[in-house]
Amino acid sequence: MGSILAPAPKRRRLLQLAMAPLVCAGPAWGQQAVRQFKGEIRLGQTMPYSGPLSALSPVGKVQSRYFTMLNEAGGVNGRSVRLISLDDNYNPAKAVEQTRNLVERERVLAMFSSMGTAQNAAVQKYLNSRKIPQLFVYAGSDRFADPQNYPYTLPGLPTFSLEASAYAEYVHRVKPAAKVAVLYQNDDFGKEYLAAFKERLRQLGSKVAVAAVAAYEVTAPTIESQVISLAASKADVFMNVTTPKFTIQAIRKVSDLGWQPLHILPIASNFIPTVLRVAGLEKCIGLVSSTPSKTAGDPEWEDDAEYRKWLAFMKKYYPEGDTTEQLNFAGYSMAVLMTEVLRRCGDDLTSARIMKEATSLQEVALPHLIPGITVSTSATNYQTIRQLRLQRFDGKLWVPLA
Repeated sequence: MGSILAPAPKRRRLLQLAMAPLVCAGPAWGQQAVRQFKGEIRLGQTMPYSGPLSALSPVGKVQSRYFTMLNEAGGVNGRSVRLISLDDNYNPAKAVEQTRNLVERERVLAMFSSMGTAQNAAVQKYLNSRKIPQLFVYAGSDRFADPQNYPYTLPGLPTFSLEASAYAEYVHRVKPAAKVAVLYQNDDFGKEYLAAFKERLRQLGSKVAVAAVAAYEVTAPTIESQVISLAASKADVFMNVTTPKFTIQAIRKVSDLGWQPLHILPIASNFIPTVLRVAGLEKCIGLVSSTPSKTAGDPEWEDDAEYRKWLAFMKKYYPEGDTTEQLNFAGYSMAVLMTEVLRRCGDDLTSARIMKEATSLQEVALPHLIPGITVSTSATNYQTIRQLRLQRFDGKLWVPLA
């Protein structure tokens, strides 16, 4: 993995698994209104509108409003787009039930941006066996970027291996003899993350050691005992591989214990309004994370044209939505990408054509991506995002690391 710098005037440290050209080509979905739709394109989605991770549901809410805007502007190639977004309670069994309903009763053309690793994994074989595109999954497992075994599934997020490898490289560089304590969710999300972190350290020949590990179940009420145990290891790096509810608890407990490790959060839990602010901003100073995205609410982007366009959308179509909530920006952007794929299909709205277009994207710039980071896919590489920027929280904002 190497590092590259984004274009002037602002230099950014970007981390990637494979070098990708940095020519931005903005999405070109049509804005021209038509008087009559040719028909309706139905997309399906499951989302945790209730349950332990309902804090992630803004993705579905903002995407539903995006397609309202799109249809007012004429839809895609003269067709309206309807997103049928159902609650799965962040429960894999419920996700299976709702997905089958969407495919067999609602007859959706494709599943789009459903939330959660376990939820998407639970329906992956079913969707692939029926040749239903499972596009831009809102989860980072490497199993969603596996064209050989799951040709109808594409991720919408950086993979866990990309992100974990970036942190392994960073720790190896800044604390080459560190002892690392890891808290992880006992599912594919946490296990893949931990494995990728260790593997990258091994590849680097690093002296960094994973000295303590603790797991938790997503249904657990608290992870305080795990944090106490990890702090007792006196590790000087804490990999906090958790989802938002538990991230908040861990941040608070680390502060209460007076433990002062280099504290690293995954992208899935680095949201300022719904995680850091709830945990206490003063307790979050010095946290390290990464992102491929412009940060919602950050003055750095106030003059960025795509950012301002998103703000205008939020004001008109989602006025109650939080414009400092990263999920609202990223969710909107994924809807732009889905629209671009549909636009390229023209009137050939078949599974084969959708997958052909979704797996032949080249250097597509999206509204939320940092300039220099684009989306590219191929028939043999389903990783949509291959670069990240490391960042540190200063008490108010995420600041790029030099």
